[in-house]
Amino acid sequence: MLLTLILACSTKPPTTAAPPVVTAVAAPDERSQALAALIADMDPAADPCTDFYRYACGGWLDRTTRPADQAVWSRSFSVIREDNRLFLHELLERAAADPWGGGAAGTPEAEDWRRLGHLYGSCMDEAGVEAAGLTPIEPLLTAVEGLASTADLPVLLAGLHANGIPAAFSLLTWADLKDPTVNQSYAWQAGLGLPDRDYYLRTDEASRSLQAEYRAHLAAMLVLAGSAQEEATASAEAVYALEEKIAGFSLPRSAMRDMMGIYNPRSLAELDKKAPVLGLSAYAAALGLDPANPLIVHDEAWFAALSAQVAATPLPTLRAWLRLSVLAALSPHLPDAFGQQQHAFFGQKIAGQAARKDRWKRCVDLAEAELGDALGRHYVASRFAGDSKEMVLQMVGGIEGAFRENLADVGWMDEQTRAAASGKVDTLTKKMGYPNAWLDTSTMELTVQPLAANALEARRFHVRRELDKVGKPVDREEWHMSAPTVNAYYNPSINEMVFPAGILQPPFFHRSLPAAVNHGAIGMVIAHELTHGFDDSGRLFDPTGAMREWWTEPSAKGFEERAACVEQQYAAYEVVDGMKLDGKLTLGENIADLGGLKFAWEAYKSTPAGAPTLEQLSEDQLFFVAFAQGWCTLASPEVERLRATTDTHSPPRYRVNGPLSNLPAFHSTFGCSAGQPMVRPSACSVW
Repeated sequence: MLLTLILACSTKPPTTAAPPVVTAVAAPDERSQALAALIADMDPAADPCTDFYRYACGGWLDRTTRPADQAVWSRSFSVIREDNRLFLHELLERAAADPWGGGAAGTPEAEDWRRLGHLYGSCMDEAGVEAAGLTPIEPLLTAVEGLASTADLPVLLAGLHANGIPAAFSLLTWADLKDPTVNQSYAWQAGLGLPDRDYYLRTDEASRSLQAEYRAHLAAMLVLAGSAQEEATASAEAVYALEEKIAGFSLPRSAMRDMMGIYNPRSLAELDKKAPVLGLSAYAAALGLDPANPLIVHDEAWFAALSAQVAATPLPTLRAWLRLSVLAALSPHLPDAFGQQQHAFFGQKIAGQAARKDRWKRCVDLAEAELGDALGRHYVASRFAGDSKEMVLQMVGGIEGAFRENLADVGWMDEQTRAAASGKVDTLTKKMGYPNAWLDTSTMELTVQPLAANALEARRFHVRRELDKVGKPVDREEWHMSAPTVNAYYNPSINEMVFPAGILQPPFFHRSLPAAVNHGAIGMVIAHELTHGFDDSGRLFDPTGAMREWWTEPSAKGFEERAACVEQQYAAYEVVDGMKLDGKLTLGENIADLGGLKFAWEAYKSTPAGAPTLEQLSEDQLFFVAFAQGWCTLASPEVERLRATTDTHSPPRYRVNGPLSNLPAFHSTFGCSAGQPMVRPSACSVW
């Protein structure tokens, strides 16, 4: 899925130069194979003017079985990720077999290779994990059990957060939204074990059954950690009651998209008065944060309510709550019974994923999460064609041109705002493939030791890096995804689009594919990210990345009126079992999809017309099929409910049919007329 705003942990300024890239050579029949697959994955019997998602994806949907270890399986993202994982698996197996064989001793490349070998090797050492038991995390569990009064809580929470354990609330580092030249600390709501507040607040029969299963899961985790069954059951009930109260005063996810509303800088002294039990001054001091720096909170009232709730909660319940936070965070690195229990509830009950991923897959994912750049240097050297970067940048230029030309026709925008918007496009930074330098992980001390110990060291490394940024200048060269990632993002604080090498491959892109395919697939992704700079959140950030209202009032009003049309359109879509989409939660992504498709189309139409590629489709039709097939997806009903509750993206079928139903170019290309399902009677158009 594509990111709208990145407000999460990121990387420290890298120091090691990237290696030269080896140009990959395409197989002679790669183009023909890709085009043959495109046709085979369609359902020509479906009416494109009734359900284009079915028309473009029906063949693939009918013959594809979702793997048991996947809650979601897509024709594009999933297939590429699995292929990438196989490549990384082979590399990591070699690193684990010979961690000292990564080159000249002491060089960054050799040290990264050693760390990869030790982390992956300890993960694959299942016997070692079982033998270690809970020993590597006993210091954390002992600290939790030592909570003698709420006066101890600030330092205890700081200790958990320093080890990368989410507990009570979340702390992250990001550019100051109103001064994007400097990093600041943000504290946001957390403290819930279920995926969202709504899982606690729903009262239908299915939700109550799931809540009961969650309480049983909490008890099972405590039993695995050594508690007697009766004690564990009582503790689980008490912890659930605490989390249910926290859910009651937590903001809905749609409110957390209100960037102006959740930006509330406060001094630590102010927060101590509002939330005395949390002791945020003592907490910050324990983490080594400068007390002169503010803490930016999403909602001061939430922290006040949490403080009051903690004060009213018995200490045994607080200890059980925090103990479960430790176990949940580290369960993948503990004896297998913990991971199996987590999967039985969160994998099967919450996400509908029948089987747990094989151990090697989980270990590859861990290595990429913790040592993404160490893997990235090897990935791009073998898997990223050197001329791909330049070709994609040329496509970006065409899409930017299409956006600028479109600005002249945006009737609701006045000249002052139009000129400023054009200036924002002019200053947009584009990052393609991989960073200019790889992250320096020299202070991450991974050794031959139990997995949980290595995992904690990696977590501590990343937390230290984040804390070290606070109050310091923002590094504009930093990447927030690793090179093998099959994704992309727009960062409003820097006004940049970032496209890792992982997504710059078929079916999204290949230098040998027709312009219609490349523009429909990766072109739409590029234009989607560009439009994020002008969606309901992105438009609040000026060309420098500062959050402020830089539009005139009439232009802002015109935007809001058109955005309301999109919100209403998607709020009417049913996800599963009568559950509707949240039009406000998904608004930014839906605006980006609508604008992205339009600008990718216009950029494609500005390219020289080529000879027909296929007998079955015109070049224009090929563009729309290539776009739609990027979203062909199978998903469990459980994960569809989860995503409808927590995801800012609409389900794949609505990411296809939603924007297309508003686009006149699509209607004319396929001969769709008024009254047909793919033609909205009152089309939405923001950009």
